[in-house]
Amino acid sequence: MVRAHAVALNNADASMLAAADPTSSGTGAEYQAGFEFAGEVSAVGGGVQTPAVGSRAMGTTPGSFAQCVLADHRHVLPVPDELGYEKACALPTGLLTEHGAVTVAGFQAAQSALITGASSSIGLIGVQISRALNAIRIIATTRSSAKRELLDRWIDHEGELPLLEGTLIPLQVDHLPGSRLRCWHRCARTG
Repeated sequence: MVRAHAVALNNADASMLAAADPTSSGTGAEYQAGFEFAGEVSAVGGGVQTPAVGSRAMGTTPGSFAQCVLADHRHVLPVPDELGYEKACALPTGLLTEHGAVTVAGFQAAQSALITGASSSIGLIGVQISRALNAIRIIATTRSSAKRELLDRWIDHEGELPLLEGTLIPLQVDHLPGSRLRCWHRCARTG
């Protein structure tokens, strides 16, 4: 149980609220918004070691627009001391999603990573997680030259797609539509 200090809307909230809105042909079913929260842990269930009662935490669970949020401890993360609750509450879904993608893929330190759509909010999280896990090289893409400066802060290497052909890239985190995925498989081999 977390006493919420800040909560955030997620993209899923907009579509769920619209589907429930009876004035727009919705179901009229009650929907409590919120997927992300940050606050102080006020209680934990039996056998739960972390997070500890009294610790600062952020997490994700449906219906988190509440003063007290009941969440699975596996979806709760510690809030770094330098991060305020207002910023922390916007991170859990992205952090858990990207960390899950990287770890399920079996990423190991000293491997290269390709992050498509890396200038998006979720892509930037993927870049930072890859860096934190000691990627030897991070190749990041963006469709916008205006957003390229966001990547310059995190990326040491840059290259054009033709230079990637045949390059071993064990981790490819794709944030682009399916039609683009085929391009990445042609440009880089995975094993």
